Amino acid sequence: MLPVSMVKKQNLIRWVFILKPGGRLFNTALILLLSLILLLSPLCAALRSCLIMLPYSTMHQGDSVLTKNQITFRIPGGRHTKKTDWFPFVITFNDDQGLSSYLGESVEFTVLYNFGHFQLREGTSSYYNPNSPYYSSFYGGYIVKPAAVNRKFGFLEDGSINAEELVKVPEYDQKYLVLPSLGCPPEQRVFEEKVTSVHKDVKYAGFSGWVRVDSEIMTNSPAHEYQGFKQGYLQYGKPMGRFEYKEDFPVIDLKGRVYVKYFEELQATIVLYAMAPSWEVIEEVDREILSYAELSF
Repeated sequence: MLPVSMVKKQNLIRWVFILKPGGRLFNTALILLLSLILLLSPLCAALRSCLIMLPYSTMHQGDSVLTKNQITFRIPGGRHTKKTDWFPFVITFNDDQGLSSYLGESVEFTVLYNFGHFQLREGTSSYYNPNSPYYSSFYGGYIVKPAAVNRKFGFLEDGSINAEELVKVPEYDQKYLVLPSLGCPPEQRVFEEKVTSVHKDVKYAGFSGWVRVDSEIMTNSPAHEYQGFKQGYLQYGKPMGRFEYKEDFPVIDLKGRVYVKYFEELQATIVLYAMAPSWEVIEEVDREILSYAELSF
């Protein structure tokens, strides 16, 4: 039987071996520490959002109108441009039931969307920041496929734009998808759009016959005080507060642009859109991102 002093010495040696770099316990502790940093550190907020949203988007892509109808619809993300502006990739989301209920008719509905880049120091998206050009901004695409045959959603019988019907899609998106995810109360949500110009027969994304619609928008800002976890924080990060506003989710003025076309072969209406505080950003998104969209079927 070994003396007590010898046993203690052997146990100490064993623990030193385990805790030294490369030891099992050391590696486990290191992984746990790095995981904790990833979960909590503002510096890792962008990576954390990407790790959450990439599989989430992939899951929705598999059940989207695009996949079901063998449509390729790719819109570049922030990696496509030369400056820090947008989230790295465009996210896919489906909500057939939600939009169907809102419209009062059965439709298939897929959203493609992107938002402002993450600010490294603040550890949250520029989407929240009134001092950023990408404040309260989105761009992406909508695909609406009604169950009714030859139902040209967003268009009148003479082929002209049905603006009143078309606006219901971004209105639903903002008031019933985006704002609720941040905790904005139902009675406070606003989305009003005034069409300022319509350009017909525009060639875009490899197809002719698009209609370009520009508009002025009044809707809620995402600026608000943190009052507990909300689902939207998983992708945008935590809010940055009210800034100079007196209340959470104040109503602000934005600019909007959509390219819309009904595709008879698909029995679906496809929209490319951008929403931002200035026409300068709208033109930039149009020129540097949306114009590079790929559509085929």
